[in-house]
Amino acid sequence: MGIILSSPNIWKSYEWNTPIIYFTKMKKVIGMSLIIAVIYVIVNICIDRVPNNYKIINANLQKIKFKGKTYDNYYLLTFDVVYCNYSYEFFKTPFPPGRNGSIDSLCFIKVLDKNGDDMTNKFSQNSIPCTKERSLYVIYPKHSDSIVIEAEVEKSVKNIINKINCNIDGNRMFRIETGRILKLRHTKMIPASLQVEFNGRKITSKVENRLSTVYYAFD
Repeated sequence: MGIILSSPNIWKSYEWNTPIIYFTKMKKVIGMSLIIAVIYVIVNICIDRVPNNYKIINANLQKIKFKGKTYDNYYLLTFDVVYCNYSYEFFKTPFPPGRNGSIDSLCFIKVLDKNGDDMTNKFSQNSIPCTKERSLYVIYPKHSDSIVIEAEVEKSVKNIINKINCNIDGNRMFRIETGRILKLRHTKMIPASLQVEFNGRKITSKVENRLSTVYYAFD
């Protein structure tokens, strides 16, 4: 019984075909990797995760003084929010976050003195000059840092409530991140607490009557 030996040509063919098969597989792997990478880049560039609403979780009322200005007895109202109701959109949206407005209907904003008496109607504004072309920008020191925020002069607290509920500020969309400047008319009452009530929940915070100096960003 004889032993059948493999032909040398078969071994040569195997030696040649092995790297060819390997490189063919590698080309497919590299090609698939490039396709996946391109799709990933397109998705990251063209598809944006956008919050449609916001939820107010806190409100702050701070007495302010304008550096170099004669305005006095002014307060800055700001809101802390979390964004919610995210959706995915093709191409980056030009709108600010929370473009569909508050997730809650705002019932009222009240400013109370130390005795619990309502003094909300004592806040109004008619003396800071501002133009329709731009908002009043201020640098507002918060804690140990200074942050630049956009702030607009408001006529009354009621005006702010209407803007939040309608999500409209004049001829544009209301922006919750914009601070609201209010004038406290002459009164012996001192604001002590701020109440913000929605359907089913209420936020109460302490009014900060210690003066914080703010600056016009355009000065």
